[in-house]
Amino acid sequence: MAARDNKAGRGRRRRWWVAGGAAACLLLLTMMIQMQQSAAEPAALPDRHRLTASGRIDAAGEARYLAAEIDARIERTFVRPGDQVAAGQPLLALACADMAADLAAMRAGAAAAAAQSRLVLAGPRPEALAQAEAMAAAAASRASDAHLQWQRSLALRASGFVSELRLSALEADALARKAEHEAAAMAARTLHNGARHDERRAALAAAQGAQANVAALAARLGKCQLRSPVAGTVLKLLRREGEFSGGSSGTPLVVVGDLSRLIVRAEIADRDAALVRTGMVAEIWVDGQPQRWTGKVIETSALMGRKTARSLDPSDRFDRDIREVLVAFDRPPPDMPVGLRVNIGLLP
Repeated sequence: MAARDNKAGRGRRRRWWVAGGAAACLLLLTMMIQMQQSAAEPAALPDRHRLTASGRIDAAGEARYLAAEIDARIERTFVRPGDQVAAGQPLLALACADMAADLAAMRAGAAAAAAQSRLVLAGPRPEALAQAEAMAAAAASRASDAHLQWQRSLALRASGFVSELRLSALEADALARKAEHEAAAMAARTLHNGARHDERRAALAAAQGAQANVAALAARLGKCQLRSPVAGTVLKLLRREGEFSGGSSGTPLVVVGDLSRLIVRAEIADRDAALVRTGMVAEIWVDGQPQRWTGKVIETSALMGRKTARSLDPSDRFDRDIREVLVAFDRPPPDMPVGLRVNIGLLP
């Protein structure tokens, strides 16, 4: 019985020794891995940096998220990610064939209104004036002949050679011829005087209004093309042909940025917001990479805001206020994509 107890005790002690040795090996292996990581990626000493923060790579002019101004279907894209574009260069076109047809019809109407305005301002043609004056002269001649014939008939009425009925007919004819002459003379004077002042103003206003409508529709048609406001690089296409532009909701379609000069847009925690100053020297690094770059703080925000850049630290709070700072590289950095998460450390 005692022998069995001694044997069981030795087995338990052996298992304890095996478990302790395995734990010691695991601890040693963990320490070796940490030492290798520390050698490959030297961390900044706590007393070296006055403060540290996370941020992202951005273009010096800030990436522009461009949206269309009207709602329409995207008909064609002219660029691809990575293309260099100039300021004002078209990036994509929207389907606006109906608007183009309306503009053509409106231009035709504006041309007709302009022509009518020129006719009103120019007045009647010389040929029309001559014709009106000739018609007035002919009417005057007919009125004179009718009046003379009526006067002769009045002289013959006493001798009974002209009846009262005939005399009445001649008188009515003389009056009608006189009215015709007055109408023809008035028409000639109207042509000679030309359009009234208000008529000229109305014709000119109609032409100007038609032209203004053309300009307004042409400006709206110009919004069917999305153009780059700056010279730079197309970073991303967010919509493709056939998709809806979403102009009324401000949906971004293309991202453009000037990559000739990159900066770091960093976020300083509220507890360190008062410590940062323009001109402070900064170190910049990417998690997992040993290389570091230097730069300087070129701009500090005068307004606190909400945190947008997340770090890999699980204890880092996301709901705290931050102060945004811009850090410029001392030397051109390697090819870094816009939006890459980096860390900065500000030196005292």
